[in-house]
Amino acid sequence: MIRELNRLTLALLAGFGVVALVAVYWSVVRAETLRERGDNLRNVHADQRLQRGAIFDRDAVPLAYSVPDESGMMQRIYPDPAVAGAVGYFSLDYGAAGIEGAFDNELRGDDVRSGWEEFVDETLHRDPSGSDVRSTLDLDVQQAAAAALGDRQGAVVVVAVPSGAILALVSQPGIDPNRAEADIEALLPDDETAPLLNRVTTRRYPPGGALQTVVLAALLSADPDVSEAALSVMVPDAAAPVTLALPDEDGDTALTLACLVPPETETLTLAEAYSRGCPAPFALAPGNTLDPVRLWERFAAFHLLEPPVLAGFDLLPGEPTLLPVSELGPDTLQAEAGGQGTLLVTPLHMLQVVVAIANGGNAVPLHLVDAVRPPDADGWHPVSVPLYRPALLRADVAQVLRLAMLQAAAQNPLVGRARQGEMVVYGHSALAYDEPDETPVAWFVGFADTTERDEPAALAVVVVIEDEPDPGAAADVAGSALFAAVQATQPEQEN
Repeated sequence: MIRELNRLTLALLAGFGVVALVAVYWSVVRAETLRERGDNLRNVHADQRLQRGAIFDRDAVPLAYSVPDESGMMQRIYPDPAVAGAVGYFSLDYGAAGIEGAFDNELRGDDVRSGWEEFVDETLHRDPSGSDVRSTLDLDVQQAAAAALGDRQGAVVVVAVPSGAILALVSQPGIDPNRAEADIEALLPDDETAPLLNRVTTRRYPPGGALQTVVLAALLSADPDVSEAALSVMVPDAAAPVTLALPDEDGDTALTLACLVPPETETLTLAEAYSRGCPAPFALAPGNTLDPVRLWERFAAFHLLEPPVLAGFDLLPGEPTLLPVSELGPDTLQAEAGGQGTLLVTPLHMLQVVVAIANGGNAVPLHLVDAVRPPDADGWHPVSVPLYRPALLRADVAQVLRLAMLQAAAQNPLVGRARQGEMVVYGHSALAYDEPDETPVAWFVGFADTTERDEPAALAVVVVIEDEPDPGAAADVAGSALFAAVQATQPEQEN
């Protein structure tokens, strides 16, 4: 009898031992895996109770915050849906996007809570709190840019130079983040308007005539001691139409391009051709006035061949679109230089180009968030922003490009539509044609000089509008966004 009891006891102890080992395995070894499972109800319940940190604009205006409903579950509130392109959304079912996604750890408080603090909170059934996040957005500038773009599909991004702080980021169409739970599932199949796609950071467009600024940079960079005189070089047949052979699944498709503002004579200076948006001096440059290798080097120098960089964000790389220059024939080279080849860019790519011109050839650290405030903290803690600002252009080349863009704003009525008030605008208007049906895309790239007391400063803007045949329409939007940005930052310049 005793022997049987001993055996039963050993069996029970062995069973308890197995249970203990399994518990240790799942609670320690595989704990992280369990926590990360999407069907983990504890995560869902924790998120429902989480006092997620608030998101503010640069003037402490709340852009997103959480409040409890009648049942005590937290609801995310977005006072102004116009910020959705930058702030994004938070959803228990669909995750997070924008600042909500990029700074999710901070907003949840995971960056400041230790494992022990998390254990104590769970043991005491104490609802956790996340850190507040301060964005660089200016709500007035964001609203002005969104209102100027209206219901048209496209994007607007405004940045302060040299700080790299993004003041506005608009992607249209978007979603109302207050209705994310209800709307996202219905919007997912919408490939035509793609409201869930961020058009500033992710949507890739043909640059079309907007690439003329990059080609001009390559032409100027070929001279080791370039000066403003380079813009006065006469270009025969500069105003002549250009027919590009575009690769197509069914064979080559011909696309004929002409000056945006037709001149009275076909021979123009390089500055006049750039100002009027004439394609010939730029699309026909490779193999004639420009070594194609130098153009590809300029693409690489401006980081057009890699994902754009936005501090704190993991921007998904697109598929490589540009073949090595050695593999391209004359027709393909012309299509690429004309901005109608396989090279596709986001507005953030083109922003990297224009800020380098505005900043004496140097890059700026583009960022949307500059500080976080942990729970119960008295002040803001700065977010690490890259300090390294590499030179993308020689300073002399940047200076000549500035002059070309200033002349374009003065001489081209399409570009001039960006001027409002007393702003000194530097810019370039352009059209591109998107596949598969050559839908027109209007571009504006430029900046307003805001230098005060010998401290170089500027406000840069990139606008793209889909299905828009009038390049001046993008300049209109840019002007409204720049004017709001100048007004918003004026007190800083006067202090």
